[in-house]
Amino acid sequence: MKLIKSTLALLVAAGCCSAPYAVHAYQLAREEADVRLVDGIPAICIPQKAWRSFPVSSLLLMEPHTLHTGRWAISLKDDAKPMKLRPGKCISYGSMPDGYQHDPDEDDAENFHFILNTPYYFQMRRDIPILWYMPTAIYEATFCFKEDANGVLSIHKESACQDSSR
Repeated sequence: MKLIKSTLALLVAAGCCSAPYAVHAYQLAREEADVRLVDGIPAICIPQKAWRSFPVSSLLLMEPHTLHTGRWAISLKDDAKPMKLRPGKCISYGSMPDGYQHDPDEDDAENFHFILNTPYYFQMRRDIPILWYMPTAIYEATFCFKEDANGVLSIHKESACQDSSR
């Protein structure tokens, strides 16, 4: 009987210790992504402190406060395997990794124009098939472009953007 109680206590303790990892792996999790300029183009990046690679199912870049066109979206093709981004690695706007396609609803996906001090939303999503594709994790960031007195372009988090309260 003592052996059964000890085994049960060990199982409960192991379940409690591993619960945060199970939640992160199988439930919808939203985390802050890094956004940086790569060769002058905005790129969404897995944070360096992330604890594992991230299989990318889709990407979205948009101006969140407008209804007009201004979205860039790509997603994994039905029979393709997702690209796995390691911590610290990025995907740039406009890139088309093997096995991905533009969102069919986006006619002008390549004509996205960036405006200084305007907030933009960048999202990277992981989906798993469970009868339908269910998002299980999202890396996201809101950012804007700023230009200094020397004309050097930089990216800033949402709180530094003039129009972030729109």
